[in-house]
Amino acid sequence: MNKKIIIFSFAVFFLVGLFATDALAAQEWISDILANPSRYWNRNVTVVGDVQAVVANPPGTTRGTYSLLDDSGVVPLTIQTKDLPPIGKTFQVTGVIVQDPNNANAPLMKESKRTSPGLASNMKILLIAGGALFLILLIIFIILLTKPKTPRAPQATVSPAPRPVPPPPAQGPAPDKTTKIPTTKTVPPPPTPDKTQVFLSLGVEIIIEKGPDQGKEFALHKQVTMFGRSGARKNEIELKDDTVSKEQCSVYYDSVNKQFTIKNESQTNVTQLNGQLITDPVTLNNGDLIEMGKTVLKFKKE
Repeated sequence: MNKKIIIFSFAVFFLVGLFATDALAAQEWISDILANPSRYWNRNVTVVGDVQAVVANPPGTTRGTYSLLDDSGVVPLTIQTKDLPPIGKTFQVTGVIVQDPNNANAPLMKESKRTSPGLASNMKILLIAGGALFLILLIIFIILLTKPKTPRAPQATVSPAPRPVPPPPAQGPAPDKTTKIPTTKTVPPPPTPDKTQVFLSLGVEIIIEKGPDQGKEFALHKQVTMFGRSGARKNEIELKDDTVSKEQCSVYYDSVNKQFTIKNESQTNVTQLNGQLITDPVTLNNGDLIEMGKTVLKFKKE
């Protein structure tokens, strides 16, 4: 970027800042006018705010007064006009500050100009400043595009490297040499000794007292013991009773509280404990009778 572009940018920024300063200086806060009205007697000022109340004088006409409130306080400024505005709209009003005939210490503005509802002055200033900045960037971009490009220096010509010439063949055929691969005898690894499985009894037995498997006894040694007929699920206690589901129920062991609970898992066949249907997990006690299908099992603690 050359010096002309930099100087031009600073000049535009200076003008935008000057315009924004003038615009801000022209607008007054209503709270300042109400706090020090003697400073503004017979002065032409501009305020921006929302219309709070409208009073027609005489009634039925468009003449009268209305109150205008901005963000500087909670007390509005009374404005005298010949054309009453609608309530709730935002306006930029310009007029002369005079003494209220009904209260000599209270300021009253005689309206001379009122803009249509729209953006506040601060927002307009920001939009103008943003537009000026965009214009500056656009001018810089156009100048950079129209700037003549420096021609590139001619590049040196790169010649392909000469193809290598293969060496002449050796005089006479070369003797063949046979490379022997040493043979090693693969020795199979020694067989892994069988590991002895540790059977840990939980001190509980299941005794089948009635059904096709009557007389069988099973010691519980897992935290989850599953009951049912032979099927897809691997049950620790498999029953030959055809009235028992493949996934009938399970007994769970709580190693912290040393308690056993039973849960029914069949969707078609019920499981009963001491003649009561099991709908939720139930704690098992010594001597409890578990019924499923035609089979009756006894829960026995050693």
